[in-house]
Amino acid sequence: MQLAWLVALLSLGVANAKEPKVKTARVMTWVPPYATEICRDRLDESFGAMGMKDGLTHIGLQFWRPTLKGQIELVDDFKPIDDSTIINFKKWGDACGIRVLLCIYNGTQEGWNWNLAKNAFDTHRKQFIQALVAETVRLKLDGVDIDFEGKGKCESEKKAFVRFIMELSIALRAKGKELTVDSFAYKWNAPNQGWWKMILPHIDALHVMGYTETGSKSADWRSYNFLKVAAGKFSSKLLIGVPSHASNWEKASVREHLEWVAKDSSVGLAIWDAQLKDPKWRTQEIWQMISGIRQGAVSSSTNLSTTVSKQKKEVRSKN
Repeated sequence: MQLAWLVALLSLGVANAKEPKVKTARVMTWVPPYATEICRDRLDESFGAMGMKDGLTHIGLQFWRPTLKGQIELVDDFKPIDDSTIINFKKWGDACGIRVLLCIYNGTQEGWNWNLAKNAFDTHRKQFIQALVAETVRLKLDGVDIDFEGKGKCESEKKAFVRFIMELSIALRAKGKELTVDSFAYKWNAPNQGWWKMILPHIDALHVMGYTETGSKSADWRSYNFLKVAAGKFSSKLLIGVPSHASNWEKASVREHLEWVAKDSSVGLAIWDAQLKDPKWRTQEIWQMISGIRQGAVSSSTNLSTTVSKQKKEVRSKN
């Protein structure tokens, strides 16, 4: 009896070994505070039987800003945002199996205010962490995305920022929540590529804000491959930033850029933003590709064209 059981287990192991390994990649986009209505409509829009719900894994609600006393507040520079706005997006995410993150940023009507961010993550670090966790739990969101952007040289703040990320990560994990960070693509501004090795071990994902400045066919620091190498052993946490307001950048089309991400299943995709201003981003072709990225590479012999072809058949069968 024991021998038969052992044989069965070994047979199951062989069968499982033959099954292709599936890796689901992260696909993130954001809802900026000045475009809540159009983004909400986009999330429900169908592009030839495909939609954003078929490609996304996460959305970030860029609705919060730190206060001078280390608390957080909803942005009031544009149309009013309140709990009902947030709950509406969260309900959509829950219905579609997509995680919704609290995105806090340091943008003001005067521009990006690094001192405001520093005051929160350094001077009022403990209060700020408590405020972020409490709001995430209260609204039943899935985590926090830190979008603090500093222009120029901010190296003197790196140590304090990393400490903040480490402590926030611990606090969020204790509640079963995620933590992600947005970063500049190279050595300028903050946080930047030089901070990655200290940040990556403590977060779930890092969104690279290269957008129109980086690409699949670019050279040196602008290339997607350069970014992947820079992330080292944590490259699986890297999400390549792409601009949804453009269909061509860095000498390649949006399709060519997405093909690079699709072929390299070790990285994810970060789309700024959910408005999808360029018409090319509102097509079945593009969202089939993004859906393929989310599904990941099934095996080394499975390529993007096979995935897209399969999805087209599924769409035709639905119709």
